[in-house]
Amino acid sequence: MNQIDLSVTSLNSMSINKKIILNANIQERSNFYFFPKHIHQSIEIYYFVCGSCKMDIGKETVVGDAGSIIIIFPNTVHSFYLDTDIPCKFIHIHFDPYMLGSILINKENLNIDLFSILESINNYFKSTADKAMISLLYSIVDEVNNPQQFSEILSTLHLIEVLIYFMRKETISSLLLTYETEITPRYVFLAFEYIKENYSEKILLSDIANYLNISSRYLSKLFYKETNLTVLQYLNIYRINKSIDLMMTTDKSLTDISLSVGLGDLQHFSRLFKNVIGISPSKYKKMLLHD
Repeated sequence: MNQIDLSVTSLNSMSINKKIILNANIQERSNFYFFPKHIHQSIEIYYFVCGSCKMDIGKETVVGDAGSIIIIFPNTVHSFYLDTDIPCKFIHIHFDPYMLGSILINKENLNIDLFSILESINNYFKSTADKAMISLLYSIVDEVNNPQQFSEILSTLHLIEVLIYFMRKETISSLLLTYETEITPRYVFLAFEYIKENYSEKILLSDIANYLNISSRYLSKLFYKETNLTVLQYLNIYRINKSIDLMMTTDKSLTDISLSVGLGDLQHFSRLFKNVIGISPSKYKKMLLHD
């Protein structure tokens, strides 16, 4: 793949016109619903309208009850289940923090650093939503599902309002304001894009570094600073997430899935899957079939 010239690649090209909100809807689950452990690179917001559920987030069991809001951060293993037959209704929003982070830079180069909050809170955050927060969440759902002119921009602005409101409410805004140059998030964003396009093939750290025309050492430093993960850790998590998608949407064997996500050897895939998710891929697939 050709090297990329960052001198002609502006953060303006990663602007609010890019898809930041991946989905936003109102769901209802009942009858002992169970969704097994999974992982993704997006941030997930739940607001519980009525009923309750349980989530295993990392090593904790968290209860989502009526009126509460739970935010689950990227690369966190979690599950969702009901231990009663009472329906649970909730707003569910997924958004891309890396894409959103690329637009939160003003003319003074003041960057709202979403990654600082991820490091400070770890896997998740739970709070009680008030009327203002609830109104914003419903507005996001409405704009996403009933699109009109400027709906994508407006829904993104509502999301930013939610995050700013959250920061104010929890008095942690000081953690999120740091002066940075534009070049760091741009390199990391483009590394994400490279992985997204090439995860099914063998990828070395040097491949990504050569594509970005920087050294492997410099890439590693920037990547860890922004994500709190090494490039290899992120790549492995991305591949495991893709393997879960294939288990849920295809009839492929585990061997074929392993090959499809660039992990090759089934034994290596199984060991890595268990390290990330906590159970073997064969057991995970059986859980999906049973469900």
